[in-house]
Amino acid sequence: MAPTYPASTAFGTQAAVERDFLRQVFAWMFLALALTTGVAIWFHQSHTALNYFASHTAIFYIALFGQLALVVVLSRVLSSQRISVSFAALLFFLYAGLTGVVFSILLDVYTTDSVVGAFAGAAGVFGGMAVVGYTTKTDLSRFRGILFGALIGLIAASVAFVFTGGSTFNLIIGFAGVLIFSGLTAYDIQRLEAMRTQGFANAQSAEKLAIFGALRLYLDFINLFISLLRIFGGGRR
Repeated sequence: MAPTYPASTAFGTQAAVERDFLRQVFAWMFLALALTTGVAIWFHQSHTALNYFASHTAIFYIALFGQLALVVVLSRVLSSQRISVSFAALLFFLYAGLTGVVFSILLDVYTTDSVVGAFAGAAGVFGGMAVVGYTTKTDLSRFRGILFGALIGLIAASVAFVFTGGSTFNLIIGFAGVLIFSGLTAYDIQRLEAMRTQGFANAQSAEKLAIFGALRLYLDFINLFISLLRIFGGGRR
């Protein structure tokens, strides 16, 4: 027997849940990206973050590396059945806002043309790989181990770069990031489509999974943007 869904939920009936799942995922993702962009622009124009981090370098690195730890915690929390949809959304947007604060530094380091170009490039790559993930008949889960192993290596390399620097090293990390997060975008889209096809226990679970899926896609997009900025953002102020 098919599960019943409370009429008061945001998704509505079972058919609506399955039909609208991906739409909700992208809606959450775009809202988070809009928040990150707005916060980054506001802090950039006020120079609040730049002035603070310039005199508190340790705090900047804590915020930078704290984002990595927060992603792990956030992923676990969002996949829990014990939290509400509202709390899951609050945590997601808090993370997006924190990312905007850190990203405001990029607007002071890179030219506007570099940032806009990297953002447009990330949008193009993300959109193309999302279509690939949605339409391909190849089971991308077979590449899961390779992708996540490469991701761990990329994180380690990015941490090393903070302390070592080097333009060639920066380019290598950038190109590797584009390849890895392009693959992860296609993989995550296919995984979300599989969730939609399999159905959900109830509408609340579907909504929380939509937020979890939005977080995954948000991270894919953000890291594509950073990787392209590493490659093409050579013009600095």
